[in-house]
Amino acid sequence: MPISDTNMTEDILNEEQTRANRLQAIRDAGIDPYPARCEHKQTLAEAKSAAEGAKVTVAGRLVSQREMGKLCFSHLQDFSGRLQIAVSEKELGKDAYKFFTKNIDLGDFLSVEGEMFVTHKGETSILAKKYTLIAKSLLPLPEKFHGLSNVEVRYRQRYLDLLANEEAMNIAKMRSVLVREIRKYFDGRDFYEVETPVLQSLYGGANAKPFITHHNALDIDLFLRVAPELFLKRLMVGGFEKVYELGKCFRNEGIDNNHNPEFSQVEAYWAYADYHDMMGLIEDLMPKLITAAGLPLKFETLGHEVDFTPPYPRQTMREIIKQYAKIDIEDYPDQPSMYKAAIKLKVEGIEKNTGRGKLIDEIYKAYARPKIINPIFMTDHPIELSPLAKRKTDNPNYAERFQLLCVGGNEMCNAFSELNDPLDQEARLKDQEALRKLGDEEGMRYDEDFITALKHGMPPTAGLGMGIDRLVKLLANADNLKEVILFPTLKPENK
Repeated sequence: MPISDTNMTEDILNEEQTRANRLQAIRDAGIDPYPARCEHKQTLAEAKSAAEGAKVTVAGRLVSQREMGKLCFSHLQDFSGRLQIAVSEKELGKDAYKFFTKNIDLGDFLSVEGEMFVTHKGETSILAKKYTLIAKSLLPLPEKFHGLSNVEVRYRQRYLDLLANEEAMNIAKMRSVLVREIRKYFDGRDFYEVETPVLQSLYGGANAKPFITHHNALDIDLFLRVAPELFLKRLMVGGFEKVYELGKCFRNEGIDNNHNPEFSQVEAYWAYADYHDMMGLIEDLMPKLITAAGLPLKFETLGHEVDFTPPYPRQTMREIIKQYAKIDIEDYPDQPSMYKAAIKLKVEGIEKNTGRGKLIDEIYKAYARPKIINPIFMTDHPIELSPLAKRKTDNPNYAERFQLLCVGGNEMCNAFSELNDPLDQEARLKDQEALRKLGDEEGMRYDEDFITALKHGMPPTAGLGMGIDRLVKLLANADNLKEVILFPTLKPENK
């Protein structure tokens, strides 16, 4: 361990012992350091806006302390902001003032009663008439509350990151605002919010490898859902016409700047609509989300200026690949020819039995995705890539599907005209099972009950999936998905 780390550890241990001693002194004085309730009438922001001389009762964490003889200036912080308090021997008495300076530490939570005044330097403050310890902190705040830069510590101990870094708290607040705005949007358009199983006996709805768990009482393996799609479509069969679900999905995949095994998304289904209608919905929704995040429609993110002023251009996947990879996928109509093209293009991560659809997708990812900056609808994916989407009437080799892409091809959402032909769906899911047997771990499973549901009839329906994490990452100008997930998946520390 480097010397600096050793010294830091020793300092923390010494500080912890000092605080433990103070905790005992507080208890010896007959004071409960963790009372169940406290006096709290105003937030710090409300107190700060009160008139001079007004009586206030506030609560918050002590984040700074400056002693000047018989007067101590400190700052409290709550969710609304910071406010200075002046603690003096004259107002509190000798014993109470001495107790404050000897036993109260940075990080402690206090309730303070007093009246508002303005210091000679013009700072709005509370002159404390009474203080009460409401929670004793036994460990020091990070780097004396002046910042926290160690990325590993920030992600593993997010509570310290939120305390020390204003940007981390701002991102967390933005995420909450965006989730609320998404719910508001769909609720306002008569969509019903519903819940579907997270534990499923058969996973489906996306090409992904699942997490597997075991239910002891039933003695069966269960899967954490990779998507809620197939259950939401069952609801459309059952008579719902507009539904959405906002929740967690789980995919047993790698972790990088754009992927976390546990992620949040919203899925929405709209009867008697198609993917063109859903494009219109996205062009209406995105500006509202950007505005709710406090941004203009043209803003800087991830090293680029992007303009989300609708309408967004529409370009087929075939056209995009032709533009950037300089090949026409129509010239490679089967798996062997497409595999040879991918090898010639030096596409990585493919095998001799990789399906044609995945080969096309990997070519797109290698050549086109990094070049995309401004928002664009990539439409009409090859049918092999879209086992749950309706075929295009004028060309059944392609699906009525789109993705909204921007800044390095980040996929902001994915949408289809949903496949409601049960026989076509049955054949495609069986094709997916065949790919799984050839080694494609992300192939979908054949879901007999879902096919049975479709055979009872599902109306023409448009479906949408939008990742919350990537949306926040884009709007927060964060370079890593871990920045926008409060508790990202991490490898356990080797202690």
